Amino acid sequence: MEYEVKKLLKPNLYNDIETIAKNENDFSPFKNKTILIIGAGELLGFYFSCAFLVSNDINSTNVKIIAVDKSDEIFKQYGKLTYRNDIEFVVSENYSNLATISADFVIHTKKPKNDNEITNILGLIKNNKSSAVICSCSDIYGDVFNGRDTICETDMGYCNCYNSEYRDIQAQRIFESTALILAKEHQLDIKLAHMCRIFGYSGFSENDRCEKIFSDVTNKHNIVIEQGDNIVESYIYVTDAVTALLKILISGKNAEIYNVSSGIVASNHIIAQYCVKMFSDLAIKIVYKNKLKTLSPMASTLKILENEKLKSIGFEPKVDLQNGIVKSVKVLLEEKSK
Repeated sequence: MEYEVKKLLKPNLYNDIETIAKNENDFSPFKNKTILIIGAGELLGFYFSCAFLVSNDINSTNVKIIAVDKSDEIFKQYGKLTYRNDIEFVVSENYSNLATISADFVIHTKKPKNDNEITNILGLIKNNKSSAVICSCSDIYGDVFNGRDTICETDMGYCNCYNSEYRDIQAQRIFESTALILAKEHQLDIKLAHMCRIFGYSGFSENDRCEKIFSDVTNKHNIVIEQGDNIVESYIYVTDAVTALLKILISGKNAEIYNVSSGIVASNHIIAQYCVKMFSDLAIKIVYKNKLKTLSPMASTLKILENEKLKSIGFEPKVDLQNGIVKSVKVLLEEKSK
């Protein structure tokens, strides 16, 4: 095929994506279908889009991808992949121009910012009777006090509606509640995924603290650790995250919530320590910006997500923390060598 993915991506990035398309999943349910990916310009969306393209290349799946993002930077991010006939790009500030799009599957990787976005996305799913998986992060649980060390899908914690920091959480809760009601009232195939921290290099930005650590390693800079970098959370490598979401989309129960976690429990501080150890030849040190935060015994439950429900539909993680760090750094080094 012209503009074959293998020829356009660097080897480590391609090998990452090929494991999703070739070794990890059955792509037959998507054969000859149209898949709309919202948030295609970010880490998860990019891996999803490329995995379906690779499946077209090696499995002749004949999937049509509609890649949606808010910024026209997406054309730069995908490069010559934009010339392929099996992927269409849509730039939309609030997803207002999605009404005319037809899609068999919807993968929503980007949390909405306002009511208009929620209405437009759910309207598309309803009109098409699409099978959909809608993602949000573990922050949606708010401050949980459940007396356990972990959070399951039935937990729901306190969220201060007067605090501007919680605005996105409130919007996401509205989005999910509306989606669940819509699924039940109209017998729609909608599943929800609560994502833990995803690591892996996207090649597009360095806004994430974990990604900044990987960038420091590749640039041979000392890693600066900030006060809250010792907060422990669940992590998952990006290829496992995509595999988990595909399992949920195909095998998950309608109108159900699934935690997406591989069982990795870490903090930015732990990741930094691994990096210093594994790349000792670079002589990188950890520099502490301030004293690490001490958690109160009365603090809310850490964002460690139980994944038994996800495992019950056949998900088994493949990438542990150390291998994920190595993979992330290798891909980052490739991107910097362009």
